[in-house]
Amino acid sequence: FPLLVMLDLFIKQTCNADGYMDLDIMYMSELDPTWNNDELAFFTNPEAAAVANPIAAAACTADAVSSTAGKPLKQLFWCAGSWGTLYPFSGNQNGGKGVIRDSSLLSTRVLAALHRRGLAWKTMGSEAMCRGVISPTLPKTQYKFTLLHPVPETNSSHVIGESTLTWGLARTIPAIGQDPIYTIWRWNDCCNN
Repeated sequence: FPLLVMLDLFIKQTCNADGYMDLDIMYMSELDPTWNNDELAFFTNPEAAAVANPIAAAACTADAVSSTAGKPLKQLFWCAGSWGTLYPFSGNQNGGKGVIRDSSLLSTRVLAALHRRGLAWKTMGSEAMCRGVISPTLPKTQYKFTLLHPVPETNSSHVIGESTLTWGLARTIPAIGQDPIYTIWRWNDCCNN
């Protein structure tokens, strides 16, 4: 872990694009009224009407293949690769596609909702070189996940939407029922001036 960065020691302030550099618990679903209410979540992101449908979900196949190769497609902002679709930004998950896949999708939905609300900023790319910029869609290439618990990913991380067949097999312990814990890494470009 980048301990000095997390403690904000010996880091230039120009490299702290949005002020969130330390270890934060920035979101708690218990305090979000949209997390357990799809209708309320729809009113906070009305574009869901255009992208939460079977045709848009079928387009996510391309993002699934690209994400598994390590390069999520930013043009398909409503997709989370092989994990599913991002919309609606709520905690309701159809499924039973596996604890690892479902928890990864829900974590990605939280990131997307934070970006949509202006609480998380884009911190990579030429436009965000010296300061973070508000991005209403999730910049998928900005984040990587590492599973910490119950069986940690010790030698790698994975991009948003990467197939759980490449990193998530045998990551749960049967019959114990422990929920996954992730470290979410954010790419942060900074300028030297």
